[in-house]
Amino acid sequence: MADLTHSCARVADTQLKTNQLPISTIVRALCQAANAGPELLYEVMLKLSLMVESTAPMYGLSTWTLDGGQRPRLEWAEGLSEPELAAGESVVSETLSPSSAWPEVKVGDSAVCFVLTSANAGRAGVALYGLCVRPLSEKQARDLGAIMDVTRLAHSHVSLGQTIQPERPVRTKIINTTLPGMIFVSRAMNEVAHTVARIKDSNSTALITGESGTGKELVAHAIHRLSKRAEKEFIPFNCSAAPPDLIESMLFGHRKGSFTGALRDNEGLIRAAENGTLFLDEIGDLPLALQPKLLRFLQEGEIHTLGDQVPRKVNIRVIAATHKDLEQLVRDKLFREDLFYRIATLTVKVPPLRERPEDISALISHYLTHYARRNDRAIAGITWEAIRILENYSWPGNVRELAGEMERLVLYAEENGHITPEHISEHIRPADFEKMHAEKRSAENLELLLEDYERRVITQTLKRNHCNVARTSEALGLGSRQTLYKKLKRLAIDVTDFLQEDTEPGLQFRSERN
Repeated sequence: MADLTHSCARVADTQLKTNQLPISTIVRALCQAANAGPELLYEVMLKLSLMVESTAPMYGLSTWTLDGGQRPRLEWAEGLSEPELAAGESVVSETLSPSSAWPEVKVGDSAVCFVLTSANAGRAGVALYGLCVRPLSEKQARDLGAIMDVTRLAHSHVSLGQTIQPERPVRTKIINTTLPGMIFVSRAMNEVAHTVARIKDSNSTALITGESGTGKELVAHAIHRLSKRAEKEFIPFNCSAAPPDLIESMLFGHRKGSFTGALRDNEGLIRAAENGTLFLDEIGDLPLALQPKLLRFLQEGEIHTLGDQVPRKVNIRVIAATHKDLEQLVRDKLFREDLFYRIATLTVKVPPLRERPEDISALISHYLTHYARRNDRAIAGITWEAIRILENYSWPGNVRELAGEMERLVLYAEENGHITPEHISEHIRPADFEKMHAEKRSAENLELLLEDYERRVITQTLKRNHCNVARTSEALGLGSRQTLYKKLKRLAIDVTDFLQEDTEPGLQFRSERN
């Protein structure tokens, strides 16, 4: 089997004579990791993401697994919104289906899907899905197509050698600290991600608290996507967006003729979420008269549809969210105390943006690309001075306000120009803006020094840990491999050198050592 591996590598090197990445060793790493199973592919997938990013800038990336006839399971995502993840899930599902041919990369494509292993008996399928910043040029399509050929070669090796097992497969437990659809690097949000990882598969009701605009619904979506209920529906309902007299019918359903205007049967949102997740947003605004019925549903796992003679059992995970202080509402007799204790058993608190300022630059980068792509605007970038002003603002509207400001900046900036402090809304710019502008040069020099220092620390730590992503992330106190991945992109650390220096057998893109 080793001969086949080296044969694949020689073909790959012939196809990519001009490519500077270690293609032959990538084939070997993919073969070894794929033989050992999807868990060990995780490290290789992150590095393949770096390779794809270096070939064609990606707007967002995600990794998926597919086992049997189930829906694809999201393992990790970077820079993709919930609708984009849903579109990616559909593409991955079609691509990994047994009857589907391997996708081709074409000029003008805006999305790419790389199959690392196809799903079959005894092994889950694994795929990498990404959205491009711009439609692929001829050279980018050719280079990505060559990388696709490399994954084909590795997959062919694995398929031909199914009966041969690796000598001593290493089992590693992957601790996933990502929240699908959310952008963050801060310790505070990593704690939220760890909390989500602990409660995601529980059947108990979860309560998400936080100020308006912090992303509570995104956290709810993430809990659902990462849970064992991910294959079923996620049904959202805003308790403040419907007339109070209609909420009971919308949630619990009704039978035709059960009240004036009930012209047909309605199963209700709770039954629509059967075996899935019901998200009750702004539960603090739920009418007091309806709260006992919701409490009974949560306690007994059954609903009584209007017009039915007997209650019906349901299997649903409920996630609630509110920006209000429910304990104060309980004291004010506006929220039932027993319902509060029922829903607050598992609580996830999403911190406001002002308490996690290190996330601001990551969000700026994401929304700059997002709105430039959505509005088809060619933006060269944003100056460090503008970033500093945005980072120093308190953002009372949190992430929602930052997203709105970034969309405005993208639309107001000159085509192919940079976003500068002059473009930023006046209420965001500091009062001493003119003085800060005069000191621009010294501030930029300091920023360059800090960036260079961070780059050197990360590079040296990578070398000390033999370029192992997991150990390097732990040594740097970053909390997750994804955080290190983001820093490698932001600091433009040479991907070729990074991959060439890998030394961890089976999990890394490495050169053979004598």
